[in-house]
Amino acid sequence: MDIRKALSTLEPGGTLKVNKQKVSKWLAGALPLTLLAGALAACGGGNSDSGVSPSPASPSASSGGASPTASASTDPTQLSGTVKIWDWDETFQKGMIPEFNKKYPNIKVEVTVVNPNDYLQKLQSGIASGSDVPDIILGEEAYRGKLFDLDVLDNLEQAPYNFDRSSVLDYTIPFISNSKGQVVAVDQAITPAGFAYRRDLAKQYWGTDDPAELEKLLSTWDDFIAKGTELKEKSGGKVLMFPGLGDAFLVLRNQNVVPYVNGSDVDLTAKLKGPIDTLFKMRDAGILGKNELWTPAWSASMAKGEFMFYPMAPWGPKWHISANDPEGKGRWGLVKAPEAGFARGGTAVGIYKDSKVKEAAWAFVNFAYQSEEGSLYNFKTFGNMTSNKAFYEKEKATFDAPGAYDEFFGGQNLARYFLDNIIPDMKGAPQSKYDSVVDSVMNALYPLWTKDTSITADAALEKFKTEFKNKAPDANVK
Repeated sequence: MDIRKALSTLEPGGTLKVNKQKVSKWLAGALPLTLLAGALAACGGGNSDSGVSPSPASPSASSGGASPTASASTDPTQLSGTVKIWDWDETFQKGMIPEFNKKYPNIKVEVTVVNPNDYLQKLQSGIASGSDVPDIILGEEAYRGKLFDLDVLDNLEQAPYNFDRSSVLDYTIPFISNSKGQVVAVDQAITPAGFAYRRDLAKQYWGTDDPAELEKLLSTWDDFIAKGTELKEKSGGKVLMFPGLGDAFLVLRNQNVVPYVNGSDVDLTAKLKGPIDTLFKMRDAGILGKNELWTPAWSASMAKGEFMFYPMAPWGPKWHISANDPEGKGRWGLVKAPEAGFARGGTAVGIYKDSKVKEAAWAFVNFAYQSEEGSLYNFKTFGNMTSNKAFYEKEKATFDAPGAYDEFFGGQNLARYFLDNIIPDMKGAPQSKYDSVVDSVMNALYPLWTKDTSITADAALEKFKTEFKNKAPDANVK
């Protein structure tokens, strides 16, 4: 996404420096998410999407949540220092810092706005030179595995943080853990994903726009292909299932969360053979369009009614659907993907291991993304959802209220649907520095698979291995 223009000085206590620039089935009484209204942080500013993690355990009021050190939690006014953070979402920081300073008046938070596309390179340069490294570091989905592999983030389960991994939804743990199994970050927001679909088209060609009925029709990928063939035939080829191979591939890849990296051994066959095989079945059935992700044609198709489905996380209704189909109020719905939920986007927030103000930095991270007061403000103001279990129980009334985009989606309770229908079957795998290489090769190759239909699934996988090896010569590719 485009980065907003830098704002002026943040008050109180926050200085903005401009750099050129996250259930009934799994929880009795679980609370619905409402749609994310301002989710630039959730989508992470990048154009790629990540894997998912193990099924969530029931939130428990006794799980509490992570807290700062004893001195900070006992008397926040006694904690002081200047904390530096690099972020691309100055709007979030402009709103959150004054709320934080109500509890921690003596901690100053300085924000430097950094384009997410330049973030990791700038960070590595700062580390190499021994200067200009923030205390709080963000890991957008596209490069989170690479960040963790740098070994520059502190283990949050140790002092002075004492983070309790049981305090967050279980399925999020792989998102915030490094290759050693250490929790080195917290989630800015949870990002479970399903499909946004055109209610008008589903009603016209399939006779129902009810998400529950569509779930039954699309319970497997074989069902998906069969209904896509029916849709193509009934519409005379005017309406297809996805805008392009990229949409389908990101879902299939993120659903397949088998561990595929062991040191420098990278088992691309285990990771990609199933997804590519299914993708090519869709392509050869003629149910996918020819649009590439993020292009003007891809965006414009949402309002034209050319395609039935678009992969969508909770930040999607604002940043994708309503933004590209502003007159589409009431004609959209949300349904789970065949076979499993998946995650799309997301940002991890960690603390530099050589920070001189670790307690103050943790006070802000904990307040903004885990504490009850910060999480409530975060949700009400920006729509971002914490991963903290206890928050869902304590704020039931808040989450029972209608979401901002429910009406746009035909009155469907999107929050409840994400929790009850999508999150329960999500699984995940550890983050890896090779994830970004897979993403890069995928983005380079799927347009070729679209144009040249003589390419087979087996040939595509072999080409994928070759291109991967070119970008990661240190890897032993299977």
